Amino acid sequence: MSSRITIDLPKPLPPGEECLPHAAMSLGAAPGPSAAPRRLVHRLVLEEHLGCWVLYRMDEGGGFIADTWHGSREDALHQIRKEFGIEPAL
Repeated sequence: MSSRITIDLPKPLPPGEECLPHAAMSLGAAPGPSAAPRRLVHRLVLEEHLGCWVLYRMDEGGGFIADTWHGSREDALHQIRKEFGIEPAL
């Protein structure tokens, strides 16, 4: 089993609310119409790291959007299903 899985989404989608970018990236940003639009996720990278699984969300150029950490691979796959409505083909 590989410790890294890459998934290209069939269509770009916004990241889920539970995976806001790191706090430092959002300091001072007030919610509402003046807030910067959220970038769309084009690719997911699921990677084992320090005994956990990290789910990275990437834009079309490979830039970082957000991440979430999961205690197991199964939990991370559940997050992908819930957030993006796809069944990862592994």
